[in-house]
Amino acid sequence: MVETVDIDKKYVENSLKQKINVLKDNRFLMDDVFIPIAKALKIDVDEVVEIFAKKLDFASCYELHAYAEQARMGCLGRKVDIDLGLCWLSDFFGLIKKEEADLIRKKVVESHLLYKKPYKEALEEGRKLIIKLLRDEE
Repeated sequence: MVETVDIDKKYVENSLKQKINVLKDNRFLMDDVFIPIAKALKIDVDEVVEIFAKKLDFASCYELHAYAEQARMGCLGRKVDIDLGLCWLSDFFGLIKKEEADLIRKKVVESHLLYKKPYKEALEEGRKLIIKLLRDEE
């Protein structure tokens, strides 16, 4: 019985090492996921990689690339909401329809991420659209 426990423990250890190696070898994940998270949490990047490896199965590790893109757009959308006051203007005061706020957020995020426009410029375009809506300009 002891041998089976040792074999299982060894399997888990080797599986974890293999996942860690797969994650560390992916430059995109290192640059766009693990390093930014490590900086934000002020912890070592190796610890971040180990956390992901321990909490995710192999299939989820391979899907991290797609999740990273979704997270990038989603998080930037939240930042745009705050920077342009969309949460105030739309969600709380109702001065801008939710659909309009969604379109403005999407336009700013796409301008920055897809068309590589500097964030401040994309944000300025969004600001102008909001002012136009608030002033009821066509």
